Amino acid sequence: MAAPERVTLREMLEEIESVDLELPDELVPYLENVHFYDGLPGRDKLITAQFPGYLDQPGGPNPVDAVFLKTYSLGTEKISAFILSVRVGFDGSTLPLVGEGIPEGALTFPLLRVLYISQQFDTAQTDHLNTLLAEYGLAEPVFPRPNATSDNVWEKGVTAVVTWKVDGGEMPGIAIRSDKEKKEEEPPEPDKEVALPGLPLSYGPLEIAALKRGKDKKGLRLYFTGEIRIAGSVFALDGLGLVIPLKMGMRPQPQLAGASLALRRSAPPMAIDAALRWAGGKDDEIAGGLMGLVRVTTPMVEIMGAGAFARATAGYNTVFLYLEALLAGGRSLFGPPPFTVTGLSGGFGFNSRVVPPEIHRLPDFPLIGRLNAAPALPGAPAPEPPDPMDMLDRLAGPNGWVRPEEGSYWVAVGVRFTSFRFIETQALALIEFGNRLNLMLLGRTSISLPKNTVPGAKEHARLNIDLRLAYLSDRDLLALDVAVGEGSFIFDPGCRLTGGIALYVWTGGDSAGDFVISLGGYHPQFAKPPHYPVPARLGLEWNPCGRVTVRATGYTALTPGAVMFGGALVARYEKGAVSAWFTAHLDALIQWKPFYLDLALGISIGVAATIKIPIVKIKVRVSLELGIDLQLWTPPMGGRVTLKVWFISLSFDFGSSRKGAPPVPWGDFQTQLPAPVRTKTEKGALLDVDPEETAARSAARAPLLVSPDGFVFSTESALPASQVLVNGVEYATGDLVDIRPMRRSGVTSKHLVRIQRGVGNPEDFDPKYNGWDVTVIRRGLPRSLWGSPLEDPEAGRDEPGLVPDLITGLRFEVPSPELVEGLGPVSSRSLGFDPLRNGVIPLRNADPAGPAPRDEDDTITVIAETLDAAETVAGRGAVLTALGRLGVSPGADADSPLTAYAGLATRTMTSVPMAVDAA
Repeated sequence: MAAPERVTLREMLEEIESVDLELPDELVPYLENVHFYDGLPGRDKLITAQFPGYLDQPGGPNPVDAVFLKTYSLGTEKISAFILSVRVGFDGSTLPLVGEGIPEGALTFPLLRVLYISQQFDTAQTDHLNTLLAEYGLAEPVFPRPNATSDNVWEKGVTAVVTWKVDGGEMPGIAIRSDKEKKEEEPPEPDKEVALPGLPLSYGPLEIAALKRGKDKKGLRLYFTGEIRIAGSVFALDGLGLVIPLKMGMRPQPQLAGASLALRRSAPPMAIDAALRWAGGKDDEIAGGLMGLVRVTTPMVEIMGAGAFARATAGYNTVFLYLEALLAGGRSLFGPPPFTVTGLSGGFGFNSRVVPPEIHRLPDFPLIGRLNAAPALPGAPAPEPPDPMDMLDRLAGPNGWVRPEEGSYWVAVGVRFTSFRFIETQALALIEFGNRLNLMLLGRTSISLPKNTVPGAKEHARLNIDLRLAYLSDRDLLALDVAVGEGSFIFDPGCRLTGGIALYVWTGGDSAGDFVISLGGYHPQFAKPPHYPVPARLGLEWNPCGRVTVRATGYTALTPGAVMFGGALVARYEKGAVSAWFTAHLDALIQWKPFYLDLALGISIGVAATIKIPIVKIKVRVSLELGIDLQLWTPPMGGRVTLKVWFISLSFDFGSSRKGAPPVPWGDFQTQLPAPVRTKTEKGALLDVDPEETAARSAARAPLLVSPDGFVFSTESALPASQVLVNGVEYATGDLVDIRPMRRSGVTSKHLVRIQRGVGNPEDFDPKYNGWDVTVIRRGLPRSLWGSPLEDPEAGRDEPGLVPDLITGLRFEVPSPELVEGLGPVSSRSLGFDPLRNGVIPLRNADPAGPAPRDEDDTITVIAETLDAAETVAGRGAVLTALGRLGVSPGADADSPLTAYAGLATRTMTSVPMAVDAA
């Protein structure tokens, strides 16, 4: 049957079934050699076709065979299927680096099949499908049989199958499932290892250990891992294989996603471990480059370094280097007993950034925890060194701590020292600048008692402390974090210590003016803003034996609007089927402006036992608990008492109902806000202006001097605005403002800006008319201040911490001067001069003569008012007339009223001219 003209692949898919498959335009070519099979039973349809397929670069076409089937002959339901067979023809001897070690034809990838089946098919059903196609005239099996790589079934939907051969023998096809596109926030699936018979394979020094498959932005990836061993050195392969692009115009290409060289030499008393790795392929931000790590160990010192030089995919080079040296056997470099240095470290990065570690991740941060995975606890025995490749991945891999970033630079200096031999500290100072300014002081300290404890001896106490002091400009945050590390105890290792302290101050951004001081966390009912830290509860957990557990916790916190404190004590006894417990707790939350107090405390004691009933062969848990809880709030004064007796719980209220804090007047609410309005110069401030000039201008209330090349400033308020006006002209409008502490809704708030030009008698200046770029500033502000009023305070516990997209000000950007075309290159000849012969200088007398010049405060005003005055114009005209009579007239166009210049005089003269009396 003849085919219709110009049939596309998408149209053919719709012919057999409306396949839920989004194809890029490159995969929708026009089909060629389309053949419709006639005389099939029932409503069956079979179509074969070809299309040009992938194009070699710069070779010719590589055809793709296509088969489309819709049949009712395999059961009661309709079956739709298609398969595209791409002739890849790839030979392993063309692989980079190792291709010379693989004989031609020993490892080949002849075909890539993309198949679709409308329902799940197992091996038997696939055989029936191929038998049916043979009856319809297709001799060879069309659909490959499922195998272990696809869990012995073809799932409903699209699957890619790679055919490969070893020494001419066909191996089981490698199935790559093509799932629907994931959401952006979901992490990509890790590459999966394909379990195939015949692996590992060896060709001389080359060993192919495993085959993996995956998918990224470039296409489907199919690669080998293995190694080459030569003269005691190991060259490891991690990602040597094919990339099959998901678009036309490119043929599958070999790719080296990762390779490494590991070297290990041991010649006592020295040992050297080194690793060199090719970066790129698996890292979307790295096009290619080298990263390495080396460790030299001697009985006296251990030296380790790591670094990288790579080319980023964005087209810039990135470099970093980090070194550390640690003395062994209790030796020290220098220092008195209070400060005995045992190790030093340092490094730098160019077009590189360091991800700031949060306090809970400080033990994992390699620049403070050592490159070779130092002990989790200071002073503890060092673990077995990890694999060098794992170290490099942890430090600078796709999810590592050191990442490429154009325009960022960092410098780090570290020291390891002991104090009086029982305090051991690791400290690191890190500065990052360029795109941001990050200043960090990181440290880990361990205190052991008694001092000079030898390994294996009993310790009475150990306190491990992690510290982070940081200023992070991109978050406008000054932060101090202190955390009690794992392994801290007192009296006995079974008496563990926990806790954290956080002091955060926000200097700008959406949270400007906010701060928090927290020791151990917050009140259970406190609506914590999302940007607040969450330190661990201060606590002690003691397990003196296997049956008794005692746990005590506490916290206290201070924020701009509240203070809170509390704690809990729990003691529990467990022995077989019997348990007993005692609990007590106290939680207090105090808010001010307006004042509000919430106090909760309680105590309970209980016992429980499990009883066996032999008759019915069941177990029954019986418990008895006595307790009382008291909650108080004010104003207005009220409370609730809850009694627990066995399984009965009784509650009753007294006083006023819980309505939350009363409305606060505007005067009290205003004191909770930072500076109501601030004007900030963001760009163009002249920092080298003479201090006396600045002081004089400030005293005279004159404008500041700024650069005309891209001057930017902003006006911003701590209050949201519903209307923004510049010189009385409306620039932006927003929603009416709510003030939760005042219990007011729909308040009109105006942000007023006035810009004037001139001194003395200034006039309004229209920024937009004069080409300025005016942008509305919108930020999220605390919902506790600017949220809608709540009848029930509990209703706001689960609300987001910020009200988004509130208008807070305007940003003004003055356009930079338009530079005309330059003069071009200037030769040295153009700068030459003809020397004049020596002559007599007429002004030989250096003594001052004539009236002395003096400052006149109104000189500029006199110039502006008289330059185009009638008598001045008349006098200037008389002079020009006289010059004309003498034959030296400058021309008719030389006489202008100078009105424009008179108007500019007050703005162009930045300093007052000196004045003398006219002769």
